[in-house]
Amino acid sequence: MQFNSIEFMLFFPIVVFLYFVMPKKMKTGWLLLSSYYFYMSWNAEYAILIGGSTVITYISGLLMSNTCNQNLGGGGKKACFKENSHVDMYYG
Repeated sequence: MQFNSIEFMLFFPIVVFLYFVMPKKMKTGWLLLSSYYFYMSWNAEYAILIGGSTVITYISGLLMSNTCNQNLGGGGKKACFKENSHVDMYYG
C-alpha cells in the first residue's frame, strides 16, 4: 500500500476515525497495530525489522527512564539514544 493508492485513501480515514472514538487506553496500541499493518502491506519482510526496532526503542526508553529516575547522569541516556539511532539509520 502506498500513500497515493486507493487502499490508503480508505485505510487512513478508518484508522483516524477509530482512533478518535476508542478509549484512551487503546489508542497507542491501535496506532502501533495500524502502522504494522500499513508497512507489512507494502512489504511483509519488514515486519521483523519493524518489530525489532520497536523492541529496541522500547527498551531504550525504559533504560533512559531508569537512568533519569536514578539521577545517574546523562551517560546512560546518551548510550541508549546512540544505539537506537544507529539501528534506525542502518535500516532506514
